[in-house]
Amino acid sequence: MSHDFSTTLLREKFVIKDADPQATEPPVVALSNRMVVTQEYPSGITETFVIRTQNMHSCVRMAARIVHAGTDGSLAFRSPPFDWASAWESVIEGYERQYNPNRWCAVYHEGKAIFTENEHHPLLDIVEGLDFKSMKTYAEAISIAEEAFRKAGKDVRISHDSNVALVVNVRPKQAKIGVILRGAARTATFNFTAKPRGGTTLRPSPPLGAAAAFLEGIQLAFQVGSGRVRRHYGLIEAGSDDARKLTEGEARLGRLNNAIRQFDQGHDVFYRPERPEFHRILVDAEDIARKTLAPQIEEKIRSGEMDESEWVL
Repeated sequence: MSHDFSTTLLREKFVIKDADPQATEPPVVALSNRMVVTQEYPSGITETFVIRTQNMHSCVRMAARIVHAGTDGSLAFRSPPFDWASAWESVIEGYERQYNPNRWCAVYHEGKAIFTENEHHPLLDIVEGLDFKSMKTYAEAISIAEEAFRKAGKDVRISHDSNVALVVNVRPKQAKIGVILRGAARTATFNFTAKPRGGTTLRPSPPLGAAAAFLEGIQLAFQVGSGRVRRHYGLIEAGSDDARKLTEGEARLGRLNNAIRQFDQGHDVFYRPERPEFHRILVDAEDIARKTLAPQIEEKIRSGEMDESEWVL
């Protein structure tokens, strides 16, 4: 396919509250990352899939698998059927499968979940079904969901909050990717453009893969940086599951860095304001961790488990 491809990664939060102000039942929170993938095939058929996952990088990688598989034509009506489970397995194999038990995925077509792994909140299925059937705005679908709850005997209010984490626009000769990551301890906002070399046509899956590597790497660098400080001061026991996870996380970070480097070497890539460097994020995370862990480490000094000379804030 040589068509333009555009999509956005949204981080979403739904809060379901009892409409009765006197109710004591705590609100229910449903979190999700969402991408819509629409692609046109040479036959003229257009298909749209909605991907929801527990984390951002897996959502983007699943989108890349769908786009790549679409080069062979329709996915929804393929014979034999498209192997969604294998596509998802290729996304999570290795570190994700071993160290993220909370992962889940749901892929929707025409408002119905055609593939799921692990449990997700049923409200997401309701919203996707209504979004497809109502042919109205996404916000109106949420209002319709409230009405559906009322008809089922449950008067609730559903609030919805979302923010953009990734903006993707890929044309045959150029890709533009914007990354917007905001958190309590970290902020990463940058964009990059990539052009193919040698007169080739740029397909969406390589820049999507690079974006996923950045999303995962930025978050993982903070986790690894914090873990290194905990390990250094004896807050992670040698040989423990946490110690193994940290070691594997360090190796995973190296592989993500190599994947981005290979993408840079195979394309003409320009970053604004600059390319995020995982090693700098590691150092920042270590500084934050030392300050955060100061009370625990000072207690170890008082108890004699650690010499004061080992502790530098």
